[in-house]
Amino acid sequence: MKKILTLIAALTCFGSIWAQKAIDIMPVNEIFDVITYRYITLANEEADAQAAIDNYVKHFTAYGYTHELVGEGYGGPCSIIDGFYKDGTNDTDNYVFIPDAYSYESNVVVITACNNGGDGDYGYLRISFDIYSEDMAEIMVQQLIKEGFEHEIIEDTIIMRKDNKCVSINESENGDFVSFLFEVSE
Repeated sequence: MKKILTLIAALTCFGSIWAQKAIDIMPVNEIFDVITYRYITLANEEADAQAAIDNYVKHFTAYGYTHELVGEGYGGPCSIIDGFYKDGTNDTDNYVFIPDAYSYESNVVVITACNNGGDGDYGYLRISFDIYSEDMAEIMVQQLIKEGFEHEIIEDTIIMRKDNKCVSINESENGDFVSFLFEVSE
């Protein structure tokens, strides 16, 4: 809870971290380009999903991510369940990500396209970033502000919206580590 309050404070202190550290993070507008690259229909699921996969793999690998799903328990009626990580280790024996010590860029990305078992389309991708650096989380928040996202706080969650774009931000406990979960959707 304490760290999420720091993020809230970052909403009012735009620019301080941005100028101090050069963190190689995908810009928010590019994240939304990846999400909306291809709408995945039920009728053309295979081709739509493959086009979306080819596109996001190109983008995330360009930012130095390792293409590998972290953890376990993923499933359900999804066309895509995929993942990446950066600056850490995927402990496949314990199904956990271990961030590199002192890294500003340790994070895990999970990408999904699910229709919840219905007869409808899968729609656009959903992407979540589990970020292990307060500095990187602040940079993400500052990018959202710069892009014109408005925020509201509901209990322990920051919700940032612009038009039909939404990012929810929560602090989470991941074993020995505290992280910030950014869930991005169109």
